[in-house]
Amino acid sequence: MKIERIELFPVVLPLKAVLTLPRGASRTLAEGKQNILVKMTGDDGTVGWGEAGPSRRWSSETTYSTYTTIKEYLIPVLIGRDPFDIAGLHQVMNTEIAPSLDAGQPIAKAAIDMAAHDLICKHLGITLQSWLGAKALDRIELSYLVSAPNPEKIAEVVQKGLDEGFKAFKVKVGHNPEIDVENMKAVMEVAQGHTVWPDANQGYDLDQALRMAKAFEAMGIELFEQPIPMTDVYGMKKLLNSTSMNIAIDEAAMGLPYLVELIRREAVEGVVVKVQKVGGIHYARQMCDLVRNAGMKLIGSGLMDAPIGFAAAVHVFAAYGIDYPTDLNGPQHLSDDYLAEPYPMDGQSAMVPEGPGLGITIDEDKVAALKLDLSL
Repeated sequence: MKIERIELFPVVLPLKAVLTLPRGASRTLAEGKQNILVKMTGDDGTVGWGEAGPSRRWSSETTYSTYTTIKEYLIPVLIGRDPFDIAGLHQVMNTEIAPSLDAGQPIAKAAIDMAAHDLICKHLGITLQSWLGAKALDRIELSYLVSAPNPEKIAEVVQKGLDEGFKAFKVKVGHNPEIDVENMKAVMEVAQGHTVWPDANQGYDLDQALRMAKAFEAMGIELFEQPIPMTDVYGMKKLLNSTSMNIAIDEAAMGLPYLVELIRREAVEGVVVKVQKVGGIHYARQMCDLVRNAGMKLIGSGLMDAPIGFAAAVHVFAAYGIDYPTDLNGPQHLSDDYLAEPYPMDGQSAMVPEGPGLGITIDEDKVAALKLDLSL
């Protein structure tokens, strides 16, 4: 089988809630969740789907950059190639868009990677999880993402999550240390012993992070996600030596070269894997293998993934048996999608779809109705 054509469908999905990061709103209600859908068709007529869902305040990629990268640079070199040669596809893409500490425009490349995996698994009539060679779990427990400006509001948000059946809460901090401490106290009081951890998205400097780690540890919190800038290797080592909490990296887990360097320097003990962040399923499985073999804590997360990216992440995380609640918060924030049938859920656990490939069916009429105009 050869790749016959690759089509792009920019879409905008309406939001029902806004996520606030230290740099500001990840996406506003007005702009919605802007994704680039990739439809890859083999010469036998088999179709695979992928998507890129960048967040400009989380990474350097934008809706426009992912679209032009795929359209102008990646598609021309992929037509006619064998989709089963996943490593070869990445090699060709890396020739066009050079990798660095990350995969080089990883979110754009992840869309191609997902589509190729979906295509070959559909061609074989197997699930993506089967292709990955492990069926450790058949579902992934989701966490509830908490982002609010004060203890009163944050208590309301956590209670809403509890009412919806969530048993784990990831809390956005990194805005103001004093307020963050009070917010976390409010979360712990309402969450009543459920899993809770803060994520600063690089929002603190080292001195602030050391103080916050002490305060969070006193509350009984066991994990602290990306407290300081990803480049501060000295700070990561100092944090690890100052607390019994697991200091997990997210933005710093951008790719294998930097992660290997952090391991060499003994500056990491927990790693958050995002399929889109690392360049797709091909690299995500390598990172998961590295983390597992190094004996570190493996955590799954996402980028407010719409159903294609969400399904890809669930397959990967279930294959690797990630039982810590995952921050796949797309369903929490998106009010509409492009699926023909709803994604299979069991309460607040996402099931591994049983159909071939990603196991989801795209409704192209819905895709057309969600079309995003990228003309300048």
